[in-house]
Amino acid sequence: MKKNLLATLGLFGVLTLSSFFISPNDNANLNEITNDEETSFYYVLDNRFQGGSDAFIESFKEKISYPQEAFDNCRVGLSKIKLHISKEGKLENYEFTNKLGMGIEEKLSHFLDSTKDDWKAWARESEMDLTIGFSLITQSDSYYPDADLLVLEKSAYKFATNNEYCDSDSKVEKRVKKYIKRKKYDKALSFAEELVRRHPDNQEFRNQLALVKNKRKK
Repeated sequence: MKKNLLATLGLFGVLTLSSFFISPNDNANLNEITNDEETSFYYVLDNRFQGGSDAFIESFKEKISYPQEAFDNCRVGLSKIKLHISKEGKLENYEFTNKLGMGIEEKLSHFLDSTKDDWKAWARESEMDLTIGFSLITQSDSYYPDADLLVLEKSAYKFATNNEYCDSDSKVEKRVKKYIKRKKYDKALSFAEELVRRHPDNQEFRNQLALVKNKRKK
């Protein structure tokens, strides 16, 4: 089932994007789900969260905004979080597997902690892979169509800091390749890390970062 939602909160926007849902009452479907589907956004929330995915999304919209530090420094990226929910209906723990920094993890942690009493008991424990994109609307190539949730900052003014990290993905990538070619690995590092924050599943970017880190050790 496809679900799309756009909500605008002042200067902030939150989108929810397509994911997968199977009714828990359909035994045939339950037997056919894959591991990826069983940990997906809509499947877990509609089975385990009080009020389902709609309630989770509404709470997220109310409590999450773009951290000021992240905005001031043009920090965009894809936050990846693995949640573990017990059979008894407790959010036991969660782990950030792609950290963005600059106040983003703190804000998301505060939100997740606020949901600890909102989960339902079920026949078994659950894990959920949650992806949340943080993107500035001026960076058209930094949107995250595959994210479960998207936080947008609708900036009406020019960035106050002339920060080169405000650049598009393609410009950041050019800097990485330029510094690698010139063997300036210290300079390449921050830009290689930036690309992985933005696109953690891009193997080319991960390989570039591994190369830069390895070369800096020598």
